[in-house]
Amino acid sequence: MLIDTHAHLNFKDYNDLDEVIKRSRESGVEKIICVSSNIADSISVVEIAKKYRGIVFAAVGIHPQCTDPENKGDISAQLEKLEKLVSENKDVVVAIGECGLDFTEVIEGERKRSIEEQEELFQGQIKLANKYDLPILLHFNKAHDYFLDRYLDLKNMKGVFHCYVGGKKRLKRFLEFDKFLLGINGLATYDEGVGQVVKGIPINRLVLETDCPFLAPLPHRGERNEPAYIPLVAQKVAELKGISLEEISRQTGENVEKIFGI
Repeated sequence: MLIDTHAHLNFKDYNDLDEVIKRSRESGVEKIICVSSNIADSISVVEIAKKYRGIVFAAVGIHPQCTDPENKGDISAQLEKLEKLVSENKDVVVAIGECGLDFTEVIEGERKRSIEEQEELFQGQIKLANKYDLPILLHFNKAHDYFLDRYLDLKNMKGVFHCYVGGKKRLKRFLEFDKFLLGINGLATYDEGVGQVVKGIPINRLVLETDCPFLAPLPHRGERNEPAYIPLVAQKVAELKGISLEEISRQTGENVEKIFGI
């Protein structure tokens, strides 16, 4: 079963969502986890998951950088709203995220959070995932070593290291989080370094993702990404691992079922 474990179908890029879902189904992608970056996003993904029930599942969370600078609520208030959303929508919410740590410069339209703010947000969402026994979708950008030095207690949790780009030298340490999967996306189709890393990830620890609308795989690089392109990622992973596309589909589907229960 092909599953997109990280899509942003709630972004304004998708004013043709019915067609996007239709194409994903026609390409063999049976399920999609729609992921959030702020409170408004989280509300939106819940609505989308209810509209496409059984196909789209919601992950609600707050990105380490402030993707909604117009939001005047403090971190505590935002975490309260997030918990309310989880508690009232247990039928469609399957994960917390994306959340984590990001030490890069922000893109236009976002506001940079301090390390202290990011820590407060991250810790709050870790507690929320534990309270509701949900997997957590982790985002790290230029923060892999910081995470590994401070968050070894997360080894008792379950989730996904989204868009794993921690390199070969850190891979062994990330694999020690044995209830976590590593998300592989379109980067694997054109980034040789990511391809080499994929070769070192056990097949029972892999999941496929698009991170759409970003990171479209070849031959669509630079275009809007969408879940229908997951088979292109799966095919590349199959080539890198030296196994069949059918085996990739079967094993990654089982990996998702184990962590997310969908």
